[in-house]
Amino acid sequence: MADEPKYKRLTRARPRSRFAIISTGNSSLWLGPDHVLCIDSSGYTENYKRFYFRDIQAFIVRKTDGYKYTSLVLGILGLFLAVIAFVSSGTATRVVLFSFAAFFWLCMLLNLLFGPTTLCYLQTAVQVESLPSLHRLRKARKVLNLLRPLIASAQGELAPEEVARRFGGTPAQAAQQAAVADVPPVINPVVPAAGDSGDAPNAPPGIVS
Repeated sequence: MADEPKYKRLTRARPRSRFAIISTGNSSLWLGPDHVLCIDSSGYTENYKRFYFRDIQAFIVRKTDGYKYTSLVLGILGLFLAVIAFVSSGTATRVVLFSFAAFFWLCMLLNLLFGPTTLCYLQTAVQVESLPSLHRLRKARKVLNLLRPLIASAQGELAPEEVARRFGGTPAQAAQQAAVADVPPVINPVVPAAGDSGDAPNAPPGIVS
């Protein structure tokens, strides 16, 4: 009997629902010899999805502001409890309220230290799969840096000659276009002509490549 593939954990299980308090479904990522394994567990059943390196087209990572809103709510709750504790007369009540306020502030600090939150998706030719376990930008970058050479090794990298053959042009032009693509365009505002009031909100900006 052939040996089963060995897996390395990439992420811990995270709820698929962004606002779940008591989750009935968790998702985690595992690294296999030639694929990424996504395990969705509901506590009673498990669903396995394999994404082979040769089939992965893109990872889509979008930074969100969820961590800011969460930190704001935690900070306000802590401040509210601290104010109540400050005006309370009972010593025991003040100790309890200040303890809860400190707890919320600690959660706020940890949430900020973990860094920005993200929405991450894996794209193949037939589907776009959400990856809720990659919910922090720092973790997403770490996992993608690990997967990038494995995917490149499975799919290969196009040489300038191959790019020129597929999309037209010469290898030198293909290499030049690849270099230019890495440089963001410079947008210069349009300078109004002499005698113009400058109130032309519909005038397009000038773009210099």
